[in-house]
Amino acid sequence: MFDGSGVLWFQQAAHPVLDAVARIFTYLGSEYFYMLILPLWYWCADRRRGHQLAFLFLVSMWLNGLLKDVANMPRPSALLDGVQVLVRESSNGFPSGHAQGAMTVFGYLFAEYPVGWWRALCAVLIVLIAFSRPYLGVHYLGDTLGGLLIGLAVLVLFRWGFARGLGGAWPRRRKLLLALVVPVILLPLYGEPVAYQTLGFLMGFWAGDLYAMQALPYSTPARPALAAARLGVGLAGFAVLYVLHGAVIPNGLPELPGYALLGLWVTAGAPWLFRRLGLAGGGPGTAGETPAAEGLVVPGGTGSAALAAPVRPLLRLAAGFLAATALGAALAQPPVDRAQYGPMAGEPARRPVPLVIAHRGGDQRPENTLESFRYAASLGADWIELDVHRIRDGSLVVLHDETVDRTTGGSGNVHAMTLAEVKALDAGYWWTPDGGRTYPYRGRGLTVPTLEEVLQALPGQRLLLELKDDDLQLAEAVARVLEAHGATDRVMVASFHDRTLQHFRRVAPHVPTSLASGEALRFVILQRLGLTPYHRPAGIALQVPEYHGMLRVFSGGLVRLAHDRGVEVHTWTVNDPRKMEQMFLAGVDGIVTDRPDLALRVRASLFPPSHR
Repeated sequence: MFDGSGVLWFQQAAHPVLDAVARIFTYLGSEYFYMLILPLWYWCADRRRGHQLAFLFLVSMWLNGLLKDVANMPRPSALLDGVQVLVRESSNGFPSGHAQGAMTVFGYLFAEYPVGWWRALCAVLIVLIAFSRPYLGVHYLGDTLGGLLIGLAVLVLFRWGFARGLGGAWPRRRKLLLALVVPVILLPLYGEPVAYQTLGFLMGFWAGDLYAMQALPYSTPARPALAAARLGVGLAGFAVLYVLHGAVIPNGLPELPGYALLGLWVTAGAPWLFRRLGLAGGGPGTAGETPAAEGLVVPGGTGSAALAAPVRPLLRLAAGFLAATALGAALAQPPVDRAQYGPMAGEPARRPVPLVIAHRGGDQRPENTLESFRYAASLGADWIELDVHRIRDGSLVVLHDETVDRTTGGSGNVHAMTLAEVKALDAGYWWTPDGGRTYPYRGRGLTVPTLEEVLQALPGQRLLLELKDDDLQLAEAVARVLEAHGATDRVMVASFHDRTLQHFRRVAPHVPTSLASGEALRFVILQRLGLTPYHRPAGIALQVPEYHGMLRVFSGGLVRLAHDRGVEVHTWTVNDPRKMEQMFLAGVDGIVTDRPDLALRVRASLFPPSHR
C-alpha cells in the first residue's frame, strides 16, 4: 500500500492519452478548481448548501494538512520505487489531499442531490480525481485510499452535525468569537502555507456568513445568464484580491487576516456587489435568506434602510481584517534582499542545487580524519562538516567527542591532553565496515588531525566547522587560524553554544555562521507562530534536526519563512534516501549526512544537470 507496487500496477496501462486525461482530472482536484466550484455553488446554485460545503471543505483541507505534517510520509520515488513520477509535488504524501478533497466536495454533492445521473457523475469524479494520483506517480495507493476514507469520515460527521443543527442555537456573538479565535489557536499546530490559506478563508467565511446570509440576500438557484454574470463579477474581484494578497502581504501571520478578507469577499463583498449591479435576482432568495424571515428588519423600515443595521457588522469585520493585515504588513521587516542572502537561500528558481554536507566526512571512512575528508571530497560533497576542540596546550584538534575512547585506541578527556598525546593515538582503531569482523584502518597511521592540517590538506574545500565547547578562547583561536590560512571565505562556523558563537561573530564578523541552539529554537517557535517577519536572525543558516523529540522541526513552511529572512535551512543527520528525497523536494538548502554518496545520488535524480 505504501510502496511502488500499487503505482506500478496503475502505470501498466500508461499511454500518452491516459497521461493527459489523468493530468486533467488531477487539476480538477487542485485548489484553483475549488476556488471556482465553491463560489459557484455559493453564489449561483444553492447558498445554504454552498455555505455548508465551503465550511466542510475548509475544515477538511486544514485537517488534511495537519495529518500530512504529523504522518510525515514520503511520496513515490522514481529512483527508489522505479515508478514514473509525472507530476512533482513537495508536500508530504499521506493522506492524499486530492482524494480527501474530492470525497469531501463531491461526496457532499452526491448526498445532497439524489438524482441518478448527478450521483453517477459525482462518483466518477471522486474515483478519477483520487486515482489519477497513483497513476501519475504522485501518491502511493495507501495515500489515496487513506484520503478517501478520511474524507468520508469527515463528510459523515459533518452531515450528522448539519442535520442536527449543532451549534445553530448558539448566540451570534459566541459564533463570531469562535470564528475569529479558533483559526488563530489552530495556526501553530503546523506551519505549511496551506494552513494560512485554509484557516484564513475559514475565519473570513465563517465570520462573514453569520451576517451576510441575512443582510445581503440574493436568489438561488440563478438562471444561467444571471449565474454567469455573478460568477464573472465575483471571480474578478476575488482574483484582484488574490493577486494583491500575494504581492503586498508578507508571509507569516499577516497572511491570516489577508486570506480572511478573501473569505469575506465571497460571503459579503460579492453579494453586496450583486445587489448594487442588479444581479441579486427577482426574489428574496431561498427559504431562510430574507431579512424578514430572521427578524432582522428594522421596525417600520423599508428597502435599503431595513438592511442597514445588519450590514454594519460586515463593515466592521472588513475594517478589522483590513486593519490587521495592514498593521501586520507595516510592522514586518521586508524580505532580505537577494544580495544579503547566504549562498543558498532565496527563490528556488534562483538557487543552485541543495548542498550535500558530509557529516564528519561520512561513515565510509574513519570519521573526522583526513582520510574521511579526502574521500568525501572525491565523491563530490559540497561541504564537509567537522568538529573542533581546544585542548590543554591550546591546539585545535578535530574530534567529535570530549573523550577519545570511541574513535581511537586510547582513553581520556581530550581537553586534558597535549597535542603530542593526541597525535600518538590511532584514529582508525575502532572503525569497521562489517559490524566488527574487521578493522582495516588499525595501525595505518591515521591520527586525529588539527584544524590547520585540514585547511592545508583541503585548500579548495568548503567546510562547516562546529565549535564543540562553550569556550570563548576556542572561538578566538578558530578565528585566528582561519584568518592565517585565508580560509574565511570558504567556511561556515556553527555551535550549539550561543555564547561561544556570538563571541565568534564579534571577533570574526566577516565569517558566516549558523544559528546557535537557543537562536534556532527561538526562530522555530516564531515560525510556528508566524512571527518571523518581525525577527532578524544573527546567522545565515538554520541547522536543525527533522524532529526534536516528538515535535517535527523541519518543514517546507520553515524553509519558506527562513528564506524570507535570508536564512538557509540545513537538516541533520539524514541517512535515509527517502528522507533525503522528501527534504530536497521540500526546499531544504543542505542535508548533513553520514552517507554523502547516497545523498549525491538522490540529488542527481531530482536535479539532473540539464535542469540546474
